[in-house]
Parts: sequence; structure tokens; C-alpha cells
Amino acid sequence: MITIDISTKFIEEYTRIYVVRPGAHYRLFTQFIDEGFVGPELPSLELPTFEKLSDVKDLTERVMRSVAIRRWHTSGQREAMLPARELQSYQPKAADRATSQFLRVTKAYFSELKKGDLVIVPPINFRGMAEIGEILEGPSAVKEIVVQRYPGEPLSGRTVKWMGSIPKADLPAQALDALQKPTSIFLLARNSWPQIFRRAYGSYSTAAEFSSIFEITSENFRTTDDFYIQAFFNFVVANTQAVSEGRKDMQGFKEAAFADIKAIAPDLFTNVNSPGGISLKSSMITPIVIAAMLAIAIVLGPEAVAAAESGQIVFGNSMAPAGDPCVAQVSEQVVTQLRLLGFDKWAEACHFAREAAERTGVNSNVLVGR
Repeated sequence: MITIDISTKFIEEYTRIYVVRPGAHYRLFTQFIDEGFVGPELPSLELPTFEKLSDVKDLTERVMRSVAIRRWHTSGQREAMLPARELQSYQPKAADRATSQFLRVTKAYFSELKKGDLVIVPPINFRGMAEIGEILEGPSAVKEIVVQRYPGEPLSGRTVKWMGSIPKADLPAQALDALQKPTSIFLLARNSWPQIFRRAYGSYSTAAEFSSIFEITSENFRTTDDFYIQAFFNFVVANTQAVSEGRKDMQGFKEAAFADIKAIAPDLFTNVNSPGGISLKSSMITPIVIAAMLAIAIVLGPEAVAAAESGQIVFGNSMAPAGDPCVAQVSEQVVTQLRLLGFDKWAEACHFAREAAERTGVNSNVLVGR
């Protein structure tokens, strides 16, 4: 039995992407990444158990105390006594500008930032890699870490699973401009989200679009390699359209390479710097089908036709619950195409796909197992 994991993340309509500064001067970047954590640089915030942050009636006092403790640690003077620990010592009416700013930041982390949202954590180095992570739990699941700067005064924040990375220099101008200001967390402009989704998940889908990314891992990349890859994309697009229309006349690799598919071709985004990547996006499921067909061509080759004909290919999606509709759509397309193409046409496509993969390392995030 052959298993195909399409590894496609479904992005809920309420998912958001935030940019998070890892402490003042980015000084907590390494610890945030190592410990799977994001949060405000507020030592000993000590949030009580809550369902909604609005349930914490003394939130302002807690933030005021934390700001005072932070100032004590960073002042370098180290007065004889730490700031008062009793919350009743802090009067909300006396909150200064810094307290008001940190109060907004606290609400962003523990109220606005939801489970499943993505966060981008940039390093201080402009040429460094910013990490992209997914928030694993709801706002009330508070995680604490201890940092050297505030001994015995833990920071409170959220648990993150790191999913990918992007050069800081490639972040949108809007984000880079905002990082010049003291804002420690802000929402990324929506028009930049697809790029981050692709970096985090490779293949993803929303209610309106499907997208896949194809990594180029080799330093070698010739014009013929580019042609073979693009021709394979066209080959799958043309035949996906034929299957969708109920036709049985599958086009061969060379024929489909020059087919008129302008009306149905996915949008193409390239960054082939060897290494680099190629991204496809479409309102139809075609990019996911291409990703699956490319992985099958490279890993299984011509034998995939016999496996499809004998019902020996099983599809799944490790990034979605059981019953994911993408699985059924991709399975129907791939199996039908393999059966209708037959050994000869599919073998020809596999030859060119494998030749391109051998030189460039091109691959999708679809996993093929035996």
C-alpha cells in the first residue's frame, strides 16, 4: 500500500498574523526561539487563572507593578528594595504612558492573539532569519519562562510551535517600518499573509484559494531545469482541467507543455536563487494536485500507474482532521489522471520531473510512503 500525505493546512477565516519584537533591542530572540515562547517583556506579571482577560479586574495594577520591577532591574542602580509587591500599592489612576503602552501589549498577547494565529519573530540583524510560529493554545493558557535579565521574575506569554522562517530583509516594508518604532506586537498587513502562510505550511488552503510551494535545494539551476518544472506544472494543470470536465483525453507531457491554459493556470511566484522556491496559488485545487503529482513522479515514478489501477494508493492529510475535503478532491484527481494517462504518458512525465529533481532538488511538501 502506498500512502500520500498532502500535508495541506486549512487556514480558518479568523486566523491572523502578528509581528512580535522579542524584547527591547531584540535581546530575548534566542530564548524566545529556544523555548517556543512569545510574550511581553513584563517580569512577574503573575496573571491569575482566567477564561477571558477581562475577568482579571486588577490587570492595570499588575502591569504597573511589572513595569516598576522591570525599571528596577534595568536601571543599573539597584536600590536597596524592590518595588512594592502588593497590588494595592498601585493606583490605576497613576498609570503613566509606559504603563498604558504595556497594558495594550498585554491585551494583545492574552486577548487578541488566538490559538492558530501566526507570529513572526525577527532578529536584530537585518540579514538574519525571522522565525514564523503558530500559537498552540488559547489566550488563557499562560506559559512562563525565566530569563537571566530578571532573575526570579518570570515572564508570562504564549506557547508557540515554530513552523518556518523568512529572511528579515524579505519582510514587507510595512513591517520593517513598524519595527523601527517601540511597538512590540502588531498585525501584519493582510496582503502579505499568503507569503507567510507558504513559508509556514508549504501547502495551504482557505475558503477562497489553494497554494503550494516547491523548494529548490541545489545551487545548480539551468534554463532547461526551469522549463522542465514549468512544463510539468502545465502538464498537471491541463489534465486536471480535463478530469474536472469529465474528459478522458489526457495530454502527454510535451503536448501539455505548450497547451493553452491561460484561463486556468495558477498564479506563479518565483524566487529561484538556487536555493530558492516556486509558489503557486489558485482559486482551484490545482496547486495541491501539482504538489502531489510531482512527489509521486519523483518517488514512485512509472509504477504509480499500476498502483492507481489496483487501488493501492491511500491519501491523507497530517495537517487536518479526518474528513478533510482536500483529501478527497486531490485523491480523485490524482488517481483518475494516473489511470487515464497510462504507463507511457506518465513515464515520460516522470522522466523529465526526475531529471529536474536530480539537478535542482525540486520537491513539494507532499510525503509519499510505501
